[in-house]
Amino acid sequence: MNHIVHRTLLIGLAVVAIIASACAATPSDTSEAATLIADLSDYKIVVDHPSIAAGHVVFGIRNHASMAHEFKVIKTDLAPDQLPEDGKVGELLDISAGATRKLVLDLVPGKYVLICNVAGHYQLGMRVGLEVK
Repeated sequence: MNHIVHRTLLIGLAVVAIIASACAATPSDTSEAATLIADLSDYKIVVDHPSIAAGHVVFGIRNHASMAHEFKVIKTDLAPDQLPEDGKVGELLDISAGATRKLVLDLVPGKYVLICNVAGHYQLGMRVGLEVK
């Protein structure tokens, strides 16, 4: 009888070990690395590269300015200095001075404009073009 209990216990431990190793095979990490960095300063947006591959895009947005800004992604064929009426794909509002935020979007190929839409900021130069290939 003692051998049967011992054997059942070993089989049970083996099953638990197999299940635990299967669950631990892929650690869950909810943070995604940025695929494009956008630096905001007072009245300027600078991206680390002017084009990016279509699909899942993680914008890493860093506000180096002394005031809050916004970050809006607009799909348009217009030049970056021609504010489009529609085409908004995604946005982050109220990005505090010194803050770092992420915006995750699925982008299709085309031309985009990244802007700050706080009153007057776009007109003062807070815009940059982005091509998605």
